[in-house]
Amino acid sequence: MASFRTPIKSGLNEYYSKLKETVNGLTPEELLWQPGPDSNHILWTVWHMARVADRWANSTVLGGEELWTRDDWATKLGMPEDRYGRGETPDQVRDFPSVDIALVLEYFNAAQHSLLGMIDALEKADLERDVYAEYRDESLNIAWILGHILAEESQHLGQIAYIRGMQRGFNG
Repeated sequence: MASFRTPIKSGLNEYYSKLKETVNGLTPEELLWQPGPDSNHILWTVWHMARVADRWANSTVLGGEELWTRDDWATKLGMPEDRYGRGETPDQVRDFPSVDIALVLEYFNAAQHSLLGMIDALEKADLERDVYAEYRDESLNIAWILGHILAEESQHLGQIAYIRGMQRGFNG
């Protein structure tokens, strides 16, 4: 019998696999292209997805230090430690550093691995446990957080696929 972890991890692995497939082969110009002046570009969105996974797992649920600072990803990607992506202005998105997608995906891989490890360590009773999300200024239970991660990351994947499709057409 499958545990509660199985569908969650399946969804996380599916969108991560599809993400890598969707950005594969895109040029730096395509990764930074914005459909409109107030739109996010692919590179920013991939980075933000990694930050979401890292922050929810390592800081909010586990109460520890994010990989972003602990493993010096902020420096590796040439960004300030307090940058997260939530509430950024169009100018901040436009001014995002032109970093190699492979490096962003390396951070994403580390964040994904950490998120999956966090899920493996959970017991079913943990799902109802409330944790305080400091940057949101509210308490949320872990079940809600896991559902939110799946929904938010899937929405961002759809945005990336759409922008890629605008540039190159449908990739299946």
